[in-house]
Amino acid sequence: MVHGFMKSRIVSSSTLILFASCWLALAQVKPLTEQERQKIEAAIPSRAPVRVQKPRKMLVFSMNVSKGKPRPGHPSIPAAQYALELMGKKTRAFEPVFSDDINMLRWETLRTFDVVCFNNTTGVLTENRELQRSLVDFVRSGKGFVAIHAGGGATFVEYPEYGQFPEFGVMVGGYEDGGHAYAPNSTVHIRVEDPKSPLNAAFKGKGFVVRDEIYQFRHGYGRENVRVLLSVDTEHPENSPMRKPLPERAVDKDFPVSWIKNYGRGRVFYFVLGHHPEIFMDPALLQHLLAGIQFAAGDLKADTTPSAKIQRR
Repeated sequence: MVHGFMKSRIVSSSTLILFASCWLALAQVKPLTEQERQKIEAAIPSRAPVRVQKPRKMLVFSMNVSKGKPRPGHPSIPAAQYALELMGKKTRAFEPVFSDDINMLRWETLRTFDVVCFNNTTGVLTENRELQRSLVDFVRSGKGFVAIHAGGGATFVEYPEYGQFPEFGVMVGGYEDGGHAYAPNSTVHIRVEDPKSPLNAAFKGKGFVVRDEIYQFRHGYGRENVRVLLSVDTEHPENSPMRKPLPERAVDKDFPVSWIKNYGRGRVFYFVLGHHPEIFMDPALLQHLLAGIQFAAGDLKADTTPSAKIQRR
């Protein structure tokens, strides 16, 4: 396997241009220092939550596009990629394949994978309906999708009212829209909403504190559609000040930072944290991420009953 930021197939001159442009965009992201690499290495789980019965492959995209042109991505992209690479190697739970060649979403290639991961991707990655459809059909058919931070919020759409590809948001469980509830350097206390979920085992039922950026969701988000695992404890007095919330979020104060859901016969895990590299240096958060990947791959079983249905019981 070729390690590093990308492993791709160059299928045309336009693909070559996009490939080179994405490399340029990633080059503008500050590379990991040796100290950061060591912190990530020390945080990698020693083993997977469940033993894999057959090899799993995960395609990892980290594309960032604005109006068809590449743009610099989140500063955490190299940290997340390094963590995923080491996690796969150490636990043998999956083999990551890193690529920013959008043609990897063509069905004949995509079907060879078990999971697709969007690592802090932003913007409209492609307007090709065949490729867009291929991804959602891949998940609906019984495969998995993992989103890290921006990877689930606005990818394939700038905003859903533009009508570019709203089905992506349906698959993920909602669009990030309306700005950030908490600024990038916010100190935020996180509540473990589902302590019995195997994806939350690392937290042992106890909340924790992060320094990160927190999204707010609308356009399709709702607890009747997703099983929230972690969320912001908005009442905690030590939280950083909140930015102006959306009207509906001001009422329900619902800011999830992790959820799972089914989509057709497939599975989706959204890890909303991950703006800062430090998130991928935290052992408990990496265990949570690994468990989410194994859930998406179909190896780790978890209750996906939407949170709203549980609360009505």
